[in-house]
Amino acid sequence: MKPGPTAYVILGILNLGPHSGYDIKQLADLSTRHFWATSYGQIYPELKRLTESGLIKSEDASKGTRQRTLYHLTAKGKQTLHTWAADPAIQSLEIRDEMLLKLFFADAMSKKETVTHLEAMRRRHQQVAAGLREHEPMAAAQPHRMHHEVMKFGIAFHEWSADWFGKLAKDLESGREAKK
Repeated sequence: MKPGPTAYVILGILNLGPHSGYDIKQLADLSTRHFWATSYGQIYPELKRLTESGLIKSEDASKGTRQRTLYHLTAKGKQTLHTWAADPAIQSLEIRDEMLLKLFFADAMSKKETVTHLEAMRRRHQQVAAGLREHEPMAAAQPHRMHHEVMKFGIAFHEWSADWFGKLAKDLESGREAKK
């Protein structure tokens, strides 16, 4: 079985220490969600596949009636994560953004609706940047430098995007044409 991206999210999080499926989702939501979202519907089947392939092992950590399973990275899982992470091959880049898709088809909207849409995109990127800035001290305190560096990238990306959508909205509103 060749692991997919969700498997690597799980392996990477388990490389930090043992976690339950719930913990993995929570950690992913605080970190990788900003560039690689995962759902419970992806995580739990993937945990089963990774266990079956020997990349992780499970441990019953139930307390009383509360069932809980902790997952640990195996040596084989650690090697698989390392091989994948260290591979410098260029991967395709995919941005899936429904608001950007709507903007692509803005000719179906009025100018005023397009400006309103651009302003909503600007606000969205400002909100994401603010949320990342809020968590930046936590990332900076981690012993893993790249967690913080990727967070700084996210902040810069969303700040740049907010600025770009804001300028485009102003240009459109003022009637300025895009430079060719």
